[in-house]
Amino acid sequence: MDILNLLERIEDIIEDASKFPLSSKVMVDKEEVLEVINEIRLKLPDEINRASWVAKERQRILNEAQSEADELIGKVKDQQQHLIEESEITRQAKSYANQLLQEAEQKANEMKMGAYNYSDEILSKLQDKIREINNIIEDNREVLKKM
Repeated sequence: MDILNLLERIEDIIEDASKFPLSSKVMVDKEEVLEVINEIRLKLPDEINRASWVAKERQRILNEAQSEADELIGKVKDQQQHLIEESEITRQAKSYANQLLQEAEQKANEMKMGAYNYSDEILSKLQDKIREINNIIEDNREVLKKM
């Protein structure tokens, strides 16, 4: 019988007890009440032990849950830091890529201008040669006309 049932038994003993006239006092069987109290005393350590075990188990579960939560928070913070670092690395890589792209575009423009200048120089020399050849042809035609 558990403690609650024993307490109910004491209530029943009191409810069923004989009443003194003109008062709220009752007469109970001393032996019967003492027997129930003794049973409560015997059961009480078991109940206390069970309650203590439940409290310890509850605390163990809470501690375990807190440890798991702390571990999870640590992992999330590590992952967050990794993502931040990755983001910083990505930002630096993009910046470096943009710098390389600008340098490549600048070199390409320089090469293009160099190619234009070289082509202009070649064409200028060719034009001078053509003028020279044209002058020779005109001189030769003049000579032929005089003959």
